[in-house]
Amino acid sequence: MNNTFNINRFGLLLKRQWLDFGKIYLISFGVLVGVLTLFYAINLTEDNLKYFSSNTLNFRYPLFLITGFLFVSIIASSYFIHLGQKPKAIINILIPASGIEKFLSAIFYTLIIAVPTYLLCFYLIDLTFVSSIRATHTLTSSYTDYQGKKVIIDNVAYFFSTKTVKEFYQFYYVPFLINAVFLLGSIFFQNFHYIKTAISLMAFVTLWMTSIIFIMNKLTNNTVWIGGPYWQDDNHVFFVMSLMGIFLTLAFWLISFIRLKEKEA
Repeated sequence: MNNTFNINRFGLLLKRQWLDFGKIYLISFGVLVGVLTLFYAINLTEDNLKYFSSNTLNFRYPLFLITGFLFVSIIASSYFIHLGQKPKAIINILIPASGIEKFLSAIFYTLIIAVPTYLLCFYLIDLTFVSSIRATHTLTSSYTDYQGKKVIIDNVAYFFSTKTVKEFYQFYYVPFLINAVFLLGSIFFQNFHYIKTAISLMAFVTLWMTSIIFIMNKLTNNTVWIGGPYWQDDNHVFFVMSLMGIFLTLAFWLISFIRLKEKEA
């Protein structure tokens, strides 16, 4: 099969892949809905609502981060899991589609479908529970900002309307990076894809952070900042982090594609 992209062939591939991957996706989605609903129900019982405070809904932030990471990583790690099983790997090789079409199919299901699905699921569950709370509870707080203006905070706000979530937007590249890492792991490892990828990721992050801290300490120890304020601006730091995240994502995707081609060679 040549490496050209054909839209008709790609459409047929998507339909064919759904027959295999759709089962894993639907099971994962069902578990996600159950877990989110359970955590909301546990944290928003009638007893807890009797003592409703500004911290009552704070459980949503770690819940969003943890379940989001798990859902995106599990979906990505499961797509090419059959490559570690010789009979299924042979069937995959014989599929009449080019390598680029197979890889784009993986991106379509594990990223373009998975991430919006997760966000929509979390949004709807949060909307359902918080709407019921807002019907019977109101709680606001206020503070004065540095300009002397009074800022009012709605402590019964929907999740995606909170100030904390708006700060998450600076890390928009993270789902793409997680997808790239675990997609590569599903191709690279023969078995126990998720566990091996997770361990490799933790080792890489630990080594990366340790190296950065060590280098920064060596460079800044007993020194005085005399340069411009560029690196003292959080927005500039987050911008550089975003560029690094995008670069790593593209690099992991490229390696995944090359590795996929090698598997089929």
